[in-house]
Amino acid sequence: MSPAPDLRVFLDQLRAGDELIEIHRATRTDGEISAIVKEVEPAGAPAVLFHNVVGSDLPVVAGVFGTRSRIASAVGQPQYGLLEHALTLIEEGGPAPVTVARDVAPVQQIVQDAEDVELARLPFGVHSKDDAGTYITSGVVLARDDLTGTINTGMYRMMITGRRTLTVNAAPDHDLGRVIARARAAGRPVEIAIVIGHHPAYAIASQLKNPTSVDTHELVGALLGAPLRVTPGATVDLPIPADAEIVLEGRVDPTNMEAEGPFGEFSYYYGSAQAPVCTVTAVTRRADAIFHDLHPTHAEHRCLWLFPGREARLLQAVRRSVPGVRDVRIPFMGGSLSAYIQVEKQKQADGTQAILAALASDHFIKHVYVVDEDIDIHDDQQVLWALNVRFQAGRDLMVLPNQKGIRMDPSARRVNPESATELVTDKLGFDATRPFFPAFPDRADRPVAAYADVNLASFLDENDLDRVQSWLSFRQGAGE
Repeated sequence: MSPAPDLRVFLDQLRAGDELIEIHRATRTDGEISAIVKEVEPAGAPAVLFHNVVGSDLPVVAGVFGTRSRIASAVGQPQYGLLEHALTLIEEGGPAPVTVARDVAPVQQIVQDAEDVELARLPFGVHSKDDAGTYITSGVVLARDDLTGTINTGMYRMMITGRRTLTVNAAPDHDLGRVIARARAAGRPVEIAIVIGHHPAYAIASQLKNPTSVDTHELVGALLGAPLRVTPGATVDLPIPADAEIVLEGRVDPTNMEAEGPFGEFSYYYGSAQAPVCTVTAVTRRADAIFHDLHPTHAEHRCLWLFPGREARLLQAVRRSVPGVRDVRIPFMGGSLSAYIQVEKQKQADGTQAILAALASDHFIKHVYVVDEDIDIHDDQQVLWALNVRFQAGRDLMVLPNQKGIRMDPSARRVNPESATELVTDKLGFDATRPFFPAFPDRADRPVAAYADVNLASFLDENDLDRVQSWLSFRQGAGE
């Protein structure tokens, strides 16, 4: 029988593909681990496993979600087909989880009740120099939606504030934020479980942005190709992923708000907020647990956040308005506040219509670039070429001032001095598509038709072929 999909199975996959660096020298959680992960980011953003962590008997792994290709391979899909695959899964759902007894669930090999919980024993790390404290960055929070009864998961920044307390920064427009708001009005707590370490499919599913009518645990099963194994919580009435590494169970008090932050975010600026407090009622884990960390000012944060979930939703929304849309991409560079859209124009106004649809569907997006179907939006050089030779500002630039902004954009303007969330920003759309009239000239970089598909393997020796393929793989992965 093959082992259940979990973090270990995936780390073995990374080892086999030479995408895992293993460090045995003693390393510290006070910023040293984060500095190392950040330092190797330009070299393909490999995952890094630290075997000897000062002050902890648990190894730490970070950088797991560093590239799009790595996320796609985790769920057995081609990188450039994963957006369509994700939309299909959300539409069709997946298999219901299967329940296993607590005494055979690896995640409950060790159970610490409230009296024994000491969060400082876990190797939570410091990531950015001015962070207010240690944060849970890789934790997937699972809760039951009170309106549908389904399990919903998401990832939120959580600051450790005490021996067994932490803040849960779930924005009001996020699913968990709505659950907490309804619980506040009803005067009741919210049970949650924080999953730290599992197969990447568990975190990927949490970012698919599925409606709450769809059970996220079923989507995990769809991504894995087999039902997710769950077990009853030790202190909460929730199905806990049985093959997780570590789980914190707890109750959020919606009326108990505390300041959290500053915290270095995806935009590479700090954010702060007021967030409700969660009291941890139990910590359960494997006897030989691996602690999974996620570096928030690193490509892995943006990669997991954007791909495939947010990009798939953007593709779906823009395609509703412009059927000829072929692909979308939210680049990791530039704070991830831009979007590239590839469209096969059917009407002259398709470019500008795609811009409006993108900005309406995702308020994080600040700049939208629309290009023709002959431009590879996964190649920044091609997008820049189209912008330079097919775009005229007086004709093709769309300016939308005073649109909804985000707190993580330091250039956004506050319109209400008493509210940190009422922000506006100016947004731009660049229609870099060829106009239908007058006729636009053809490209000059087309190969002779007979040689459009050259087979390099028949011309290069094995070493040169490997070198070219490695370079192309790097550009499509870490190079994005």
